[in-house]
Amino acid sequence: MPKVKYLLIMLLALQLYLFSPGVIFAQDKHENSGKPVIGVILPFSSAFSDIALEQQKAIMIGAEKYNQHYKLVFKDGGADKQSAVNAFQELIRSEDKLHTVISCSSWASDAIHPLAAQENIFHIAIGSAALNREAQNRTVRFTLDAAREQRQLAKYLESFKSIAVMGMDNDLGKSWSKMLRNRFPDRIVADHLYDPQQLDIRTKLEDIKNNMPDALVLISAGEAAEITKQARQLGITSQFVGTRPIQRSELINETEYTNGLVYTYPSYNFGHSFIADFEKIHEDKPGFFGVEAYDAVTTLFQAFEQGLITPDELFKWYAGNVFTGALGRIEFSAHGDASYPYLYKEISEGEFKIAEFQFPMLLKTAKEELSEILIQMDQSIAGAAQKLSQTGLTGTEAFKIIQNLYDQNPYAYNSVTVDKKGTIVNVAPDIYNEVIGKDISNQEQIIRLHATQEPVLSQAIPMVEGFVSIDLEHPVFDSDGKFTGSVSILIKPDFFAKVIEPKVYNFPLEMLVLQTDGTIVYDFNEEEIGKNTFTDPMFEDFPSLIEIAHKVVRKSDGQGQYHFLDKFLEQTVNKEIIWTTIGLHGTEYRLALIYSGS
Repeated sequence: MPKVKYLLIMLLALQLYLFSPGVIFAQDKHENSGKPVIGVILPFSSAFSDIALEQQKAIMIGAEKYNQHYKLVFKDGGADKQSAVNAFQELIRSEDKLHTVISCSSWASDAIHPLAAQENIFHIAIGSAALNREAQNRTVRFTLDAAREQRQLAKYLESFKSIAVMGMDNDLGKSWSKMLRNRFPDRIVADHLYDPQQLDIRTKLEDIKNNMPDALVLISAGEAAEITKQARQLGITSQFVGTRPIQRSELINETEYTNGLVYTYPSYNFGHSFIADFEKIHEDKPGFFGVEAYDAVTTLFQAFEQGLITPDELFKWYAGNVFTGALGRIEFSAHGDASYPYLYKEISEGEFKIAEFQFPMLLKTAKEELSEILIQMDQSIAGAAQKLSQTGLTGTEAFKIIQNLYDQNPYAYNSVTVDKKGTIVNVAPDIYNEVIGKDISNQEQIIRLHATQEPVLSQAIPMVEGFVSIDLEHPVFDSDGKFTGSVSILIKPDFFAKVIEPKVYNFPLEMLVLQTDGTIVYDFNEEEIGKNTFTDPMFEDFPSLIEIAHKVVRKSDGQGQYHFLDKFLEQTVNKEIIWTTIGLHGTEYRLALIYSGS
């Protein structure tokens, strides 16, 4: 046998050994005695075997950073609950130091969750969109709940009049099929399950073709490439739609058939160092499943470094806390479930790409929520103004009215009454009593209100409370219809951030709020807030930014391009911007969404 061929065979054998279930990552048994034992149960012998291998590789990369703190054992969780239970029981029998188990797949995690609690073993669920929590404070789940993804996909499907479903004949496929039938009872024209191991689907595809759906939803994994190929060759022209497990390299190898497929996918930090490390070692980019596995194991090792070992300590390490890693910003609920955004991706030009059609949808959603909050505030202030016409602006009864006004509006910093001279005469809550007696007659919104005796929304201006914010104000008239002053809500300075930031966590985009004088009211980068895009030195080297800013303030909505620093102010990039308008009573703010151009 030639030497080169022999070496290649030996390297292949070594790789098959390293990336196979049952490998124990330890130097020797004596050296690892007393160290924490982490059992990892992955579906190596299922339709998701490629996901399991990606997760194993990711866990190994994460483990390299903490290689003195653990003994790591991989087991095959198979394709059903009993196989996963068998793997768990084997770990119990063979590892007397076992106290943490990581499991992948909903069927495995659901079965292992109560067993781990009984054995007082800490449990981390990955790749597990469904979990029936029978025990408390023992399991944390990095995977977003299936209901979150289902809402995301349903929102996209609302634009299609007829829908067909083709799903795997397992719990995942059945749960999605049930959800879609319940959500779109009058639009589902065909609904089929298939065996992912055999793909004898021609009859099913012919039925779908005969029903001519606008969209074909594939609840599929690695076999999706073959399904789309058969569907297109059969003459099905529907929009292909998928879910999280569908992103596989096989789809890119069949772009003649898969191009245009849209699917839901969790957002994560595409620029994290783990992505580059994985690609360097394996010559391939990891998907979400690898990213999730990496964060699961590295956060666990970080807990070990803090001296946290018991299941109670480890659960408290996660529950109710926020972590930043390859997944981006992850928030855990008190029950131990992770939260971060879903986005839409698509196959375009032979690549998996973030679908740009979702950006106008995201901008529209943000506008609707901000506008709804402002309208609610406006209506409650109008009601308070009517009541104050009977009580006057000062005194106990007036205080009760503005205290109730404050309590009704969670984004209110305080609520005040102002007399016709422009002096604050009452405030709620009373912890802000120091503002009583302050003269605000020179503030632009007070000048406008006194001139028009109509409701006003201010620009973002310095307030007597000591910060820049926005004031929403209504006039008050006495029982004879004479103007006596006004009542207002001072909006919290972090109002825009509180509403916008949860929508754009982990997304490769930014949002900003701009006044019509060019002043930035809100931006992802705090150092930009308060700066004027027309005049501030920060922007003078970027003429295309200044040009587009002028266009933004002139037009109530639109789109454009410019050059500026990226989201983290590190390098110059091409940017796309779309914008719309929010506001009340003649005061406008531009709400813009910005993403990097192709």
